[in-house]
Amino acid sequence: MIRHIISLCFMIGIAIVASAQTTLDALAKSTLPQREVKTDMGLTMQPEEKIRWMRDARIGMFIHWGLYAGPAKGEWYMERSSVPIDEYRRLAYAESGEQYFDASDYRPAEWMRLAKDMGARYTCLTTQHHDGYCLFESHYPTAFTSVQTHNRDFVRKYVEAAREAGMRVGLYKTLINWRHPGYYDVTGTDCKRNNFGYTTAAWHKEDARQMKEELFMQTRELCSNYGPIDYIFWDGGWLAQQGTDADAAYFWEPGLYTDPQNPWPVNPFFAMTDSVTGRQLGLMGMVRRLQPDLVANLRSGWCGDYLCDEGPKEVKGPIRQNLVEKCMSLTWQWGYTTETEDIGKLFPLSQIIRTCADCMVRDMCFLINVGPDRHGHIPDAAQRRLREFGQWTAANAPAIYGTRGGPWQPVDGQYGFTYCDNMLYVFFLGGYTDDTFSLPELPKGMKARHAYMLDSGQNVALRQKGQTVTLTHLLLKNDEVTVVAVEFK
Repeated sequence: MIRHIISLCFMIGIAIVASAQTTLDALAKSTLPQREVKTDMGLTMQPEEKIRWMRDARIGMFIHWGLYAGPAKGEWYMERSSVPIDEYRRLAYAESGEQYFDASDYRPAEWMRLAKDMGARYTCLTTQHHDGYCLFESHYPTAFTSVQTHNRDFVRKYVEAAREAGMRVGLYKTLINWRHPGYYDVTGTDCKRNNFGYTTAAWHKEDARQMKEELFMQTRELCSNYGPIDYIFWDGGWLAQQGTDADAAYFWEPGLYTDPQNPWPVNPFFAMTDSVTGRQLGLMGMVRRLQPDLVANLRSGWCGDYLCDEGPKEVKGPIRQNLVEKCMSLTWQWGYTTETEDIGKLFPLSQIIRTCADCMVRDMCFLINVGPDRHGHIPDAAQRRLREFGQWTAANAPAIYGTRGGPWQPVDGQYGFTYCDNMLYVFFLGGYTDDTFSLPELPKGMKARHAYMLDSGQNVALRQKGQTVTLTHLLLKNDEVTVVAVEFK
């Protein structure tokens, strides 16, 4: 009998501890909208357990690097400056002189050290941007690659360095390719406005088909040749730089299967066939078959496992229902420009911290970009800014990694919350400067135990009356993000 009583007490104790640890989570689930797992084009979004690593990682480093680093005018240089294909191709060779993409300082292990210093848990490299130059080996007949020009597979070394550093591995892949006039004229009957002087021509339809075929082949190669890939950032799904990615899905066929009647068929040699149905797999169908755990965004035209919020604009509004990744660069450009050599021309540290904090309290991820120069070196000013940011992420790590936004909605510019187990983190976003703050009403029986400044460990006075917890004697600064930790029993 005594043995049964002891066993019962032990089980009750475990239940009490588990209850204390999940109270905030249960509160969030009862008050906040939950992620909706959808099926689109025959493919279902990854379940929660397969995107959890991304939710936990929270912060990533984006890397835009390619031939455009030579002219130092950003990743859209080819299109915006109307550079002909043959002239742009010269950037891959020493004949281009001071604009030569020589990659002499390409040391991805150093990139990974910087990523760790800034607080990133995953990285993403542009394997190919819209200019069509691949940083990897491709066997498609019209491919233009670093193996051809430098006898080097830059993606392979990047993947190896990321894994060695303990980073989750991400690859960026564009769908479009400016080297194909058919991109602007997929039917061969209606060439859209462009900066290259392309005009309507019947042969453009076949050129567009080859562009699509090249995409399928290279996606297959990226998902087959580098081991497990955690994440893919699709880009450029819209046709002729018009409309939306979803508008162009009829052309790219990003779903589970391709349509045998599609006017732009992909040769089965360059794609994959489903061994069960005998049907040819679509773009994401191949990805799912080759990388079943990979998470992908929506920019292929398929609904995506996660959504994108691009650019430096302020993050506002409620906690996001679905996983959203905010991506921004250190300047208005993503590829290398000389501005990234001048710390005074980078976005201020305060803006980067505030953007990150706004993402955390809305249950988003934060991806911040750097653009190495033509040699492969990340400018010193950019490194300094990211390491400054890393000091903030290190000081506030418990409120960032492995947390979730909530359990209450944020107030724009004022405050927001993250939580993990029995810890609540209150982010004061710079617009709230009162010396007292009351939490939203707690569930009955929930007790706060202790509060302190997360970065310094300094105690914060706390009082609780019923279901109301009030923090007092706060020392908050205008326009500065401050995090207070609150521990619950």
